[in-house]
Amino acid sequence: MLIERERIEEASQTVHQWLAPTPLIRSDYLSQKLDANVWLKLETLQPTHSFKVRGAFNAIAKLNDAQRKRGVVTASGGNHGLAVAYAARTSGIAATVLLPEKTQEVRIRAIRSQQARLLLHGASWDDANIEAQRIARTQGMSYIHPFDDEHVMAGQGTIVPELLKQIPRVDVLVASIGGGGLLSGLISAASAAMPEARVFGVETEGADSMYQSWRAGRIVELPAITSIAETLGARKTEQRQFNIITGNASALVTVSDAEAIAALVELLSEEKLLTEPATSCSIAALLCGKVPLAREENVVVVLCGANVGIGRVAQWISKGTETD
Repeated sequence: MLIERERIEEASQTVHQWLAPTPLIRSDYLSQKLDANVWLKLETLQPTHSFKVRGAFNAIAKLNDAQRKRGVVTASGGNHGLAVAYAARTSGIAATVLLPEKTQEVRIRAIRSQQARLLLHGASWDDANIEAQRIARTQGMSYIHPFDDEHVMAGQGTIVPELLKQIPRVDVLVASIGGGGLLSGLISAASAAMPEARVFGVETEGADSMYQSWRAGRIVELPAITSIAETLGARKTEQRQFNIITGNASALVTVSDAEAIAALVELLSEEKLLTEPATSCSIAALLCGKVPLAREENVVVVLCGANVGIGRVAQWISKGTETD
């Protein structure tokens, strides 16, 4: 079942109490290269440099006074945890964030800067998530799931009504998939506001649980995340996201880590926009011809996150598309 239009409209009112609209810019470089009108929705310019803060604010806004006093807990590959920490601090409540043990230091520092309690647990997001849910049960805290939460999905869907105030028509909408919360919100909002638009989801190989599930016609759990795109790090999606995306997306596609990094470097070089591989994979899908485009169509790519260490980017640039 899609997220209802009324919930997304309500979420828009909530989100915009805290967050300014993010810019939408036309990329002349990509437009010329792809023979289409390519627009970039800069969620990278959110306060936490990721779209995740939309869902975090909307979920926290739904807490009652007793829940606010007990605080919130979540698990994350980085971006959702930072979003919850930021929204909680801004809203005056305590937050605990669980991260996998091998999380990049840049993500750890960012979350700690928001005065959240940070715990490292397990080898993957799935491991950290089990511990976060245990803490929620035993300590009476409110658990905020990074994607399988109606309020979070509605918050992510607020990108669409905001987008339609910036551009009169969207023919193609492209976004990456982690657990599926972003694309589920976008699809739900687009089905009501711009039903003719084609919506595509992108994953990197090795973090492609939704793509594998779509192909199989059932939820597939990956044995491990092997992609460099760490924030696409859910080994499996949940049923509602599976139903929304596989039932309504125009198609799902995958790109390699090397293709995602090449697109990251190209976007940085040509448009001076820094993204993480979990974002640049959407650009890679366009550059590799995996998303069909017609001449002069309005194509919007959600640049969903930019939380990547400069040192890692420098390594990727110096090594070309080598990812190991």
